[in-house]
Amino acid sequence: MVFLGKTQQNKKRVGKCSTLREQGSRLFFVVLFMLACNIDASAQKIAVKTNLLYDAMSIPSLGAEVAVGDHYTLSLMGSYDPIRYGNVKWKNFSYQPEIRFWFHRAFTGPYMGMNVSGGGMNIDKLHIGGLYGKHRQGHFIGAGLNVGYNLILSPHCSFDFSLGADFVHTKYDRYREGDNPYKEGKSCSNMGVPIGTGVTFIYIIK
Repeated sequence: MVFLGKTQQNKKRVGKCSTLREQGSRLFFVVLFMLACNIDASAQKIAVKTNLLYDAMSIPSLGAEVAVGDHYTLSLMGSYDPIRYGNVKWKNFSYQPEIRFWFHRAFTGPYMGMNVSGGGMNIDKLHIGGLYGKHRQGHFIGAGLNVGYNLILSPHCSFDFSLGADFVHTKYDRYREGDNPYKEGKSCSNMGVPIGTGVTFIYIIK
């Protein structure tokens, strides 16, 4: 994914933001652990999935989701693109653990979710928007909410339509492109991005 922003000058503020992000991530994983400890094995469902919107952008994605009750599931989605396209570099990866609450029952109908996300990027000669003439290499971390609907096609297959809003913090090195490229400095930014948005194909194994 591509994340851009203005250079942050206030290191003290960045430090406070980092502390808040760490505390939020710890709380999220504590909740995940508590839910996982309450899995009813007899009712458990496991699914694998891929986000077709990411796949269409040449960012292969793969994930898994498990039911931990009648109305809750735990999901982990990841993407990875190590490929260079000629002189253009569009390397990136991401991961997104998520808790979902289903209004009817797990893997059926409408739901809402809470997630954290992270990943990295190495982007060069991708001349769109504010990327023109710049090479950026770094990582990001964030959290967000999403809503969605799971359309059942068969006992094992379904389509998941989701719309998400995530707050993301990025930190990256910025380089100038050209015959004599050089490092301009380090930057970080905060912005909202729709990481959790997608059209996902789901296959229920069990």
